[in-house]
Amino acid sequence: MSRLSPSIIRLLMLAFAATAIGGRAYGSDVPIDADEEEVVQTLSLEEPLDAPLEAASNAAPAAADTMEPTDYYDETLVQEFSESPECTDGCSLAPLNSRFWFTAEYLLWGTEGMYVPALVSTSPIGTASGQAGVLDGSSTTLLKGESHFNDDVRSGARFEFGYWLDSEQLDSIAATYFFIGQGSSGYHVDPAQNGIIARPFYNVEDEAGDARLVAYPNLVTGTVDIAAQMNFHAASVEYRRRAINSGRYKIDWLFGYQFAQLDENITIRDSTLSLSGITQGTSINLYDAFDSSNAFHGALLGLAAHEQLSDNWTGDVYGKGSIGGVASRTNITGETATTLNNVTTTNAGGLLTQTTNLGVHREGYVSSAWEFGLRARRKLTSNMSFTIGYTWFLLSHVERAGEQIDLAVNVSQIPPGSLSGLARPAFPGEKSSFWTQGISVGLESRF
Repeated sequence: MSRLSPSIIRLLMLAFAATAIGGRAYGSDVPIDADEEEVVQTLSLEEPLDAPLEAASNAAPAAADTMEPTDYYDETLVQEFSESPECTDGCSLAPLNSRFWFTAEYLLWGTEGMYVPALVSTSPIGTASGQAGVLDGSSTTLLKGESHFNDDVRSGARFEFGYWLDSEQLDSIAATYFFIGQGSSGYHVDPAQNGIIARPFYNVEDEAGDARLVAYPNLVTGTVDIAAQMNFHAASVEYRRRAINSGRYKIDWLFGYQFAQLDENITIRDSTLSLSGITQGTSINLYDAFDSSNAFHGALLGLAAHEQLSDNWTGDVYGKGSIGGVASRTNITGETATTLNNVTTTNAGGLLTQTTNLGVHREGYVSSAWEFGLRARRKLTSNMSFTIGYTWFLLSHVERAGEQIDLAVNVSQIPPGSLSGLARPAFPGEKSSFWTQGISVGLESRF
């Protein structure tokens, strides 16, 4: 057993003497005799108590807002303080000993639709068959094309999982994934809607506008159907390093990896039945399909700023930029099925798909991805917050399916013919950008 210090012994003796002298209640007016007074004076005149004990008794109490946690239990006490009504600037909305967080958000985002050239046209009844639906014709009206598919607002989701690498919450890693629901749109037209229906193109042999008649009174009847789809999703892994830590305001560096994928396709189908002439009774069903896929991989750099807006609200603003490469793959397919007297003959290629552009085309480019976002958090409990925000995301140098359609056609190669002259339609390999933006609401849990 360790020996009691002299200071402790003297303090105990003084307390014992004070108690022994009379055992009196506080405020008693019974006098102390001379012998008792001498004992008290003797004890009080002994060597003074140790300096550290005296300094500790006179020191001012430390301010609560300057106390720093030294272990798990201190962190818990600090958290209890931060949740008190007196907590104002700089108080965290989550326990300091929370290392993990998970966020799940609902997205309502719009997208930049897929542009397509002129695909379906019409002309007034009475227009000559050789001029009906031709793009440069004075009476031609465009029914579908030179517009965008899938430019509507759609639902999606975003998930983020993160981990603080240190108890001071200065360094962290986080993984994020989000997707937008599939965009799907279509178009249909038949003779009940328009007496004349045509698919316009540029005739390379004639060096002039031309059109394939799908419906024309007493000549041919048929329909056109167009279907377009789009899918987009992205993911990132980030290391976040605190750059500025100043009370209510904090700024983090973001370093990491960015992935994004955009997939699109468009298919144009037409079905016709000849009503007169030597081809009477012949039915033709053909389609042109363009399917593109773009996968981006890049190095990410960004900044994120955080502010404690009030006891229960925090706000974030961030910007990220990624430089890397995009691998693009476009698959062009087409087919024509001709049926006469119940005998069907099938050939590769439709109208805008011929041997000159059919097949898989792969290319790679230097590309970039950019993201900007705002987010506000409302504390619900010590470990749960409600989030609401806005995000804008852009991906550059991608091949959009609709932009790979070439309207120039060398009709010499249409079966049973063979190519003579310019090899059109061609694969243009056009590059453009894709953006998406919208609002988000969700919940964030820290544990």
